[in-house]
Amino acid sequence: MSDARLEPEGALEADRALGLEASARPLHPAAGRIDAAVIGWCRWYTADLPDEVAAGRRAELASDLFEERAHSGAGATASILGRAIRGIPADLAWRGARLRGGALGAPRGTFPLAMPALAHLAAIALVAWGVFVVWRVARSVLLGDWHGAADVAELTAVGLVLALVGSWLLMVARHRGFAGLVLAVAAYLLIRFGTYALVDTSVTFTEFFASSTAQMVLLNRVATGAAVLFFLSMSAWWAAPTPAAPEPDEGSR
Repeated sequence: MSDARLEPEGALEADRALGLEASARPLHPAAGRIDAAVIGWCRWYTADLPDEVAAGRRAELASDLFEERAHSGAGATASILGRAIRGIPADLAWRGARLRGGALGAPRGTFPLAMPALAHLAAIALVAWGVFVVWRVARSVLLGDWHGAADVAELTAVGLVLALVGSWLLMVARHRGFAGLVLAVAAYLLIRFGTYALVDTSVTFTEFFASSTAQMVLLNRVATGAAVLFFLSMSAWWAAPTPAAPEPDEGSR
């Protein structure tokens, strides 16, 4: 948890020293859902960090939880929950420091911070759009004023599920290439069919669409194509193999 204090220079070495063996340390027998939630949070914010750094952080947390349970007894659960909540800002700051450290040593042209941040923002926007459209459709169905095609609503719901799955995969660095493909499909379904589903949820939307059908269809196709192309580009970027460092010349050895 965030109560552990590591100096910036020695943090990575400490993570490595803990190693994978320490990360396999079992939890205290009294561990319950709170411990599982805390460990799940740690796995989430370390998912796209280098394996040795993530393993070290998780090992540190597992050791911390074990010691807390062993020494605090019945009051450990409340103490662990309080520390976990108070430590969220510090956990995110620790993560940010590791990402910035990795970015400083990354090859030029790789954008290890900017590209994931841009993809995350786009994925969040896509999920937000999907949630809004599905909520409107569900509300319209419950009120009995839904007159749209069933397949449009179903495809929109499928698109939202794919957007959620793609956003989750985007958190793991080695899955980002596949996540881009999933999000591209989700973008096509949510924007292409989600727009029509949204139109069918309101008489006002329907009348507006009918009054400028050609413009709305064109806008829908442009937005769909742009979103799909964006996520496909992200997928291609992360799927491309990292160029190997050039071998030094014989004369420089």
